[in-house]
Parts: sequence; structure tokens; C-alpha cells
Amino acid sequence: MSDINEIKGAILNTIGTVAGKTRDFAEKAADKAKDVARIAKLNMELSSEKDTIENAYLEIGKLYYETHRNSPDGFFVQLCDEITLANDNISKILSELDDLKVGLGVRNGDIQVEFTEVTVDDTAEKSAADEDFVKEESDAEDISEKKPEAE
Repeated sequence: MSDINEIKGAILNTIGTVAGKTRDFAEKAADKAKDVARIAKLNMELSSEKDTIENAYLEIGKLYYETHRNSPDGFFVQLCDEITLANDNISKILSELDDLKVGLGVRNGDIQVEFTEVTVDDTAEKSAADEDFVKEESDAEDISEKKPEAE
């Protein structure tokens, strides 16, 4: 009987060890999941803050251009010239688009299509007569009337 008690004790000890390790593993997995969620949240916050900075830079640049476009300083001369040229090109493109839209009958972004009635002069049209077609004779032997055999 002592062998059975020893085996029973060893099995219970092993089960207790496995249960403890499983519990530790589950706790570590939960901690890792919390860390991953926190990292994702922090990355989103970081991206949002970077977007805020980028938008502020854009506004600063727009304000500088609007206030100094006629007399920019140093390095800003080239950048202001690029913006002015791009704005001029945009104006030309928009003007050309407007001209094309007027020619197409575009209103509010919708293309209007005008249909006109087309008539056909019947006197100029040649009527196909039976003699205009060549008739070919065929032999009945050319056509196989065998039915496929059922398998």
C-alpha cells in the first residue's frame, strides 16, 4: 500500500506543479496582452501629437507665405517662388478645365449630353435583293445525324 500512496503523492505533486506553472503562464500572457494594448494606445497618441505638430507647421508656413510672399527672406525666397509658380499653374489648369466644361455643357460637375436626331436618306440606301446573295448548295451527306451513344 505504501507504493500506491507514494505514487498518489507523486501524481498530486506533479499536478500541483503543472497547475502552478499554468497559472504563472496565464498571468504572464495577460500581462503581455496589457503591455501590447498599452503600446498600441501610446502609438496612436504619438501619431496624433505628430499630426498636431505637422498641422501647426503647415499653418505657420501658410501665415509666413501670406505675410511675406512679396518680400521673403533668405531661404524662403525659393520656397515662396515655388508656391507662387504652383498657384499660377493651378489657376491656368482650373481655367482650362472651366473652358472644357463649358464646351461639354458641364453643370455642377455633371456632364450634360445633348442628343440630336439623325435621319437617313432612303434614296441613297441600296436595297439588298435576293440576287445579291450567292446561294450555296449543301449535300445532306455532309451533316452527320448520328446521336452520341450513351455510356
